[in-house]
Amino acid sequence: MKHIPVISSSDYYRIEELIDITSFAEILEGYYQATGIPNGLVGPEGELITQAGWIDACTHFHRGNEETNRRCIESNCSLLEQARPTTISYSLCKNGLYDYATPIMIEGHHIATLFMGQLLHESPDLEDFEQQAERFNYDKAAYIAAIKQVAVIPKEQIEKQLGHMVHVTTVMATSALSAIREQHLQQALIHSKKQRIEMQDLLDNSPAGISWCDEAGKIEYINHTFTRMLGYTLEDLPSIDIWFEKAYPDPDVQREIYLRWKDWTEKQANSDSLFPDTLTTETTIHCKDGTTRRMVNRISSINHKQLYICSDVTEKWRSEQKNLTRNRMMERVAKGEQLNSIMHQLITDIESDDPSMRCSILLLDAEGKHLLNCAAPSLPDFYNEAINGVEIGEGVGSCGTAAYLGKRIVVDDIATHPYWKPYRELAARAGLLSCWSEPIRSSTNKVLGTFAIYHETPGTPNADDIEQISFAANLASIAIESLKNREELIRSELAYRSLAENAPDAIARYDGKGELIYTNPNFTALFMHNTLENERCLKHYHSVINQVISTGKPQQVEIQVPIASGYCYLMFNIVSEENEGGSGALAIGRDITLHREMEQKLEKQARSDFLTQLINRRHFFELANREVLVASRYNNPLSLIMFDLDHFKQVNDTYGHGIGDMVLQKIADVSLATIRATDIVARLGGEEFVVLMVQTSHDEAWQSAERLRQVIAAATISLGRDEEITVTASFGVTTLYFDSGSNHTINQMISDADNAMYRAKQEGRNRVASSW
Repeated sequence: MKHIPVISSSDYYRIEELIDITSFAEILEGYYQATGIPNGLVGPEGELITQAGWIDACTHFHRGNEETNRRCIESNCSLLEQARPTTISYSLCKNGLYDYATPIMIEGHHIATLFMGQLLHESPDLEDFEQQAERFNYDKAAYIAAIKQVAVIPKEQIEKQLGHMVHVTTVMATSALSAIREQHLQQALIHSKKQRIEMQDLLDNSPAGISWCDEAGKIEYINHTFTRMLGYTLEDLPSIDIWFEKAYPDPDVQREIYLRWKDWTEKQANSDSLFPDTLTTETTIHCKDGTTRRMVNRISSINHKQLYICSDVTEKWRSEQKNLTRNRMMERVAKGEQLNSIMHQLITDIESDDPSMRCSILLLDAEGKHLLNCAAPSLPDFYNEAINGVEIGEGVGSCGTAAYLGKRIVVDDIATHPYWKPYRELAARAGLLSCWSEPIRSSTNKVLGTFAIYHETPGTPNADDIEQISFAANLASIAIESLKNREELIRSELAYRSLAENAPDAIARYDGKGELIYTNPNFTALFMHNTLENERCLKHYHSVINQVISTGKPQQVEIQVPIASGYCYLMFNIVSEENEGGSGALAIGRDITLHREMEQKLEKQARSDFLTQLINRRHFFELANREVLVASRYNNPLSLIMFDLDHFKQVNDTYGHGIGDMVLQKIADVSLATIRATDIVARLGGEEFVVLMVQTSHDEAWQSAERLRQVIAAATISLGRDEEITVTASFGVTTLYFDSGSNHTINQMISDADNAMYRAKQEGRNRVASSW
C-alpha cells in the first residue's frame, strides 16, 4: 500500500494519539453489525490499525489462494493510490468485489484511510463466480454460499455511509486535537511567568478569550480576543460578581452557574493536589451589545488566581440545535404523536436558544378565517384564551395580519403600533412589547397558520432572528403536512384492511428447497410478467428466502417491482414455517409505495422554494459553501450573479399578489432555461435571485448575466384577454479568484454582488453592474 504524501509539521499527531482505537474499533464493529458492510482503518503508511467483519469469501478463499490473494493486494494498492481528500474512491477487485476508501485529513495532514468494502452493488452473477471457483480449485458449493452472503448495497448508499463515517472520524480527531492544543496553551501559560512581555503577546493574540481574577474575585486581566468576542473590557467587568450579572441576566440561570462555580472554588481551596481540576462548562453568554454567544468555558486555579479560557462555538451549536430540533420533531411525527404535543416541543426547543423570547403557533380553522391556539407554553393562559378564535384581517395584531396578508409582520413596539390598538391592554397585562409573526405555508403556498416570537422589550429582528423564525415556520409546516399525510395514509390503510378478506397482501409459501408451493392472486398479478427488471429485483428476494429457510431467522426485504404506472415498492416480512416438505418459508408483502413517496416529498419540501420550485436559501448556502471549498482547493474561479426584479412592488400593487407570484415563477423558468446545467440558481427571498457559476471567469459571468437580463426583459406574462406584462431586472456580478490569495466567503461574495446590483438600480435599472 502506498503512502499518501503529507505536509511536514511539528504539530502533527497520529490517529492513535487523537482517538481511542479500542473504542473506535467498537464503533466500526457496531457499524458492521448494523449494516453488514465490512470496514477498516489503515494508517498513512498502509499499516492496518483495526478492521471489522471481513467476509468468508475473502477470508476462506481469496486470501488463501496465491493468485487471488495477489489480486486483493493489487486492488488495495490501486485504491490507495487513487484515494484523494474529500473524494470517495472505489475499485472493483479482480476477484469481483467492490472496495471503497477515503483519506482522513486533519488540517491538510493525512492521518489514516477509512475503508469499506468486500461488497456488491447488485445481486451477484453466480455463473461468473462458479467459473472463478473452478479456475482456482475452490469448493464450489462453499464458495457460492459465501458469495451469496456478500452485502448488496447501491453505490449511492455506500458513498453516503462512508462519507458519514469519515465525517464522524474527522470530528472526533479534530476535537481531540483542539483539546491537546488547548492543554498545551494552559501549560505554556503556567511555565511562562518569568517572560512577562512574551506572555502578554501570547495572551493578547490567543485564539481563545482569556481572563483571570485574584482570590477576592477582582478581575485583573482580559485579552483582546475576549473583548472582540463578547464586547466587555476590563473597565466593564471590575469583579467576577459583575461578570455573572452581565453574562447571565436570567436570575435562575445565573444562580445555577454561580453555585456550580462556587462549589468548584471551595473544592479547589480544600484540595492538596498538585494538579487541580479544571471546571469545564458550555453556556449561552449575553454579550455587551445584547446578542448571545454559545461558549465553552474552562476555569483553572493557578497560583491563587483563577484563569478563565473561553472558545466561541456559537455557529456549531446553533447548527446542532437546529438538527436536534428537526430530528426530534420528525421522530414525534413518525411516532404519530398529537400535533399540539409536537408543536409544544418545537417551541420549547426554539425558546431554549434565547430564554427572553416567547413563541406561539396559531392555526387557521377549516374555513380559513379564524386563528386557533395550537401551542404557546410560555404565554399566560388568559392571553391564549383571549386570542383563541380571533378572526384574521389587516390590523388584527401581528398574527391576524400575517395570516390575512400572507407575509411576515414585524411590530417593534406593541404600545404604539396601529395593528395592536384593540389588544394593547391585553398585551401589556401579559408583559409583551414586541411581536414578529411569520405565516406558516404549505407546500402549495397555502397559509396554514402563524409562528410568532414575542419579547418583553421593544425591538426589531436581526438576520439571525429572521433565519430563526423562518426555520421554525418551515418546521411547523413540515410537521403539519406530515401529520396530515400520515392521517390520510392511516385512513387509506384502514380502508385497505376492511377489504383484506377479499383482497389480501401478496402472499407466497416456499418449501425447504426454496420452491414456490403457493401464491395468492395479488402476488401472482405482481410477478406475472417475467421481465428482466422483475428477474433482477427477485434475485435478492430469493436469496433472503433461502437465508430464512437455512437459518430459521425472520427477515425483512424491500423490493421494487415495475408496474404499468412506474414502480411499486413492497416490504416483505419472511418467516420460517413448517410445511409438508419440512422447513420452508412464508412471505407476506405489503405495498409501501405511499411511504416512499411521502419521504421523497418531505425531502423536496426541505430543500425547495415553495413558489418557484428553485432551491431555497438554506440549501443554496449548503451547496455554495461546498463549491467554495472545491474552488479553493483547485484554484478555480468562482462567480456569483445576484439580480432583483425592477419595480416589482408596482406589479403586486397593480395586478395583485397572484400575478406577482406568476411573474416570479416565470422568472424562475426562464432563468433555469438560460443558465448552464452546472450553475446553481436559487431564490433568496421576495423578488431576489442568485446564480452561482463554477469555474467561471468574471467576463464569462458578466456575459451570462447580460444574456439572462435580455431574456427576462423579453419574457412576457399573459394576463388573459390578450393582455400581457413584462418586467426587467438589475444584476450584480462578482468573481472570486483563489490564486490571488483571497479568503472571502460566500457571504462576502453575496455582499459584493448585492452592492453591485444596487448600483445597477441607481444607474437606471435593467442593466448589469460589476463589483470590480
